Amino acid sequence: MNRTCAISLLFVPLLLACSSPRDGDNPGSGLDPAGSGGAGSSGVAGGSGNAPASSGGGGNALNVGSNSGPDAGEVMNECARQTFQLSRQPAEILLLLDRSGSMKEKPSGSSGSDSKWDLVVPAVNEVVTATNASISWGLKAFPEGEGKECIADSVTSAVPVTIAPDHAAAVTAQVMALTPEGNGTPTGAAVDAAVNYLKSLTDPNPKFILLATDGEPSCGSTSGGSTNARTYAVQAVADAASAGIKTVVVGVATTKSSATQALNDMAIAGQMPQDSTDPSAPKYYLASTKDELVRALTQITGQVSNCVFDLTSKPPDPSNIAVEVDGQRAPQDTTHSNGWDYIGSDYSQVEVFGTWCESIKAATANSVNFVLGCPGEVIQ
Repeated sequence: MNRTCAISLLFVPLLLACSSPRDGDNPGSGLDPAGSGGAGSSGVAGGSGNAPASSGGGGNALNVGSNSGPDAGEVMNECARQTFQLSRQPAEILLLLDRSGSMKEKPSGSSGSDSKWDLVVPAVNEVVTATNASISWGLKAFPEGEGKECIADSVTSAVPVTIAPDHAAAVTAQVMALTPEGNGTPTGAAVDAAVNYLKSLTDPNPKFILLATDGEPSCGSTSGGSTNARTYAVQAVADAASAGIKTVVVGVATTKSSATQALNDMAIAGQMPQDSTDPSAPKYYLASTKDELVRALTQITGQVSNCVFDLTSKPPDPSNIAVEVDGQRAPQDTTHSNGWDYIGSDYSQVEVFGTWCESIKAATANSVNFVLGCPGEVIQ
């Protein structure tokens, strides 16, 4: 008996459905003609298993080939090629913005009249707006209010702009409404609050903190204390990284040696230090002008706006998978420079790199086609 099987997928494999030819059907026709099903159904015209499937009422039901042979209908776990599209998981970034009073000062050595705050606001707004399609943004500023330095309520659990897709306008509006009038720099407490918020998000998208500050922390882990402020902040960033939330540190016109060391320590603890062949170069991203800040933020967002895809099941043959971008086959590249490769050893995630990733990020569909072949099968 010949049977035709199709996997109906809506970004993830949902159903393995097999049907026998009905009385009166042409032998080998298998499923109903394409488009005849209800919502989310798939159809195959003829018995070849190669015709594109169409969905009867929305969704992304795609044809994945067929099984045939004497035992195809009886052995439900027999390998079948899977072909489907997955949506890229956009990076989620919580911008942690220092609004302490020192941000009103001019950068050291500057001949202009712009303050550090004057540099930050347009640069942040420019980069957030430009990356709106590929990054889900949120915002929390610190310290909150204009009260006494290092008091308990200078950092609360509030996140004025929560992370969500297409949130650039909300972030930039909030940034424009802020003023650099905060008292003290409770960096450690702000990072802790950011981590607690990010942990509350249940989606699988990668999450980051982008810390933009002009100096070293001034508030420790106890109210009114400052002696352990740096230790507290570095530990908070390290704890965030241990929880899977990396921190990128941007120093806004930071030149004081003690502040430089503090930001270096946080950048290293956050596991996103600036890459440089110069061992004396700062590990954080130093920006003393608006253009430098824009370049730093652009470089950062290029790193975290990744092309990571979850596979909902282990491929039948991990060595036999095709990744297609705009109809072109990307090569597997274990050097992670220009192609694709698995993340980890369980074959549950794939990351696309280089020009292939850039094409995906630029595409309006924001998707990539995967073909998971069976052992011994040649994927055409």
